[in-house]
Amino acid sequence: MHGFLLLDKPEGISSANCVYKLRSKLSTKKIGHCGTLDPLATGLLPICIGEATKFSNYATNLDKVYEVGLELGIETDTGDITGKIISKSRFIGSDQDINHAIGKLEGNQNQMPPMYSAIKINGNPLYRWARKGVYLYREPRNISIKHIELIKVSGNIVTMRVSCTKGTYIRTLVETLGRSLGSHATMISLRRLEVGDMQLNQESVTIEDALGSLIKKILPCDVMCQDMDRVTLNPEDAKKIRNGLSIDYNAPLKNNRLVRIYTESKIFIGIGEVSENFKLLPKRLLSTN
Repeated sequence: MHGFLLLDKPEGISSANCVYKLRSKLSTKKIGHCGTLDPLATGLLPICIGEATKFSNYATNLDKVYEVGLELGIETDTGDITGKIISKSRFIGSDQDINHAIGKLEGNQNQMPPMYSAIKINGNPLYRWARKGVYLYREPRNISIKHIELIKVSGNIVTMRVSCTKGTYIRTLVETLGRSLGSHATMISLRRLEVGDMQLNQESVTIEDALGSLIKKILPCDVMCQDMDRVTLNPEDAKKIRNGLSIDYNAPLKNNRLVRIYTESKIFIGIGEVSENFKLLPKRLLSTN
């Protein structure tokens, strides 16, 4: 078993626990997840199995799309509805005010990671420090909100759709929105709809699915690398790459220098990198054993 599962994560369970459950059901230890979802969050959690674990970082780096629910007028210590309310204010704006403020969130920006996050400082995740009442300095991260749109407003409850780059904290984005409206806001729901080109669809699975159904829906190892240029090698060059050697390569590239490599018989070998002096070097290869 090698490949990816598109898990529709349920609410109330951590991403790590999803992996533990699938590890037991699939009877394999070599399994992980690509991009953590908080217990409150639901939706698309790519699961890598076997050799696909070699490409988990590339899946994590892909853009994401979320549907977000938030409540105006309150702010919590965790940034979501599971936390303790620390601020309250009355929101007196209109739907037009909300829509205008949402539009201003688009674009590149520096975002401060929340204390209630898994980022490690001095060997411990930030959320552990926060639970002890210790608040540490965090380096702002450059993120980009590619697109954001208002879906619905019902009283103080707002639903919006956000397309963003990796490393974006939606909870922090929600707090920023609340403050820009002269009020407060906290996230009450989060559902991840897309990771790169992958979407929640008929290929998605659930924790409760039977073993046979899970196995049938394992996607190939290259499914998370579709944004990379495709390179097809003849048998001689493919052998060199598999042996860890570089080959000459000067064809134009549409995207970055990372490429997905295939044999002439359309077998996926792995990921390579084209250097500035036009050499193709192996980077992450599937095992031939």
